[in-house]
Amino acid sequence: MKTVTKTGLHLSLGKRIQATVRGEKYRVTLRGWVEDEYLIVDYPHFQGDLVKIAPLTGCSLSFTSEGTYFDFKTLVLHAVAQPVRLMVLEYPKSFTSYKLRKNNRHKANFQFSFSVEDETSEKMLTGTIRDLSLSGALVTHSQRLTKGDNLRLTVDLNFGELSNVKAQVRNVRKNPGSKSEPFVTGLEFSKLSPAQDKILREFMGTRMGERRRGDRPRSSR
Repeated sequence: MKTVTKTGLHLSLGKRIQATVRGEKYRVTLRGWVEDEYLIVDYPHFQGDLVKIAPLTGCSLSFTSEGTYFDFKTLVLHAVAQPVRLMVLEYPKSFTSYKLRKNNRHKANFQFSFSVEDETSEKMLTGTIRDLSLSGALVTHSQRLTKGDNLRLTVDLNFGELSNVKAQVRNVRKNPGSKSEPFVTGLEFSKLSPAQDKILREFMGTRMGERRRGDRPRSSR
């Protein structure tokens, strides 16, 4: 159940969020909070081992909720490894948020697999996603496709696997810069399932956050 705090921050128990600590990204779950006091999240781990985090270590959290991206900085107040693995974080004094637009496109470099519907062979083909949005993707590949072809594609993103996504070929052109993937194709997604939409929005939200942080001017000393 989602709670909208008095400052407009969306919080919900069990929400999967991205925590960035010392430049490393971890997936954690929100376990609880007291407004204006603290947040409780999972203690991050990597390949089964806990990450050593000292009190007052800086941490940033980001997540999406109902099409809105949230991003804020905080501090680790306390870390507990036993009997449960949890971190207590300072409640954010401020946060940034913005709506994810359907057609915001972000550069990508993900390998994906796909099949063409209505073909006698169900052979799986491969290609590379070059940019991605909530409504479609630009991909490069080796097999010639035709405008109007219906595809089913699968790609593993940072926030989970997008599997069996329906898409239609909207345009195809030559890719003279590559011999291994000589075609560039624009795809339009068909109606996404709630699970597929959630994974895509989380990916897009994170890319938007990284871009906004990169655009911020650095303070001079």
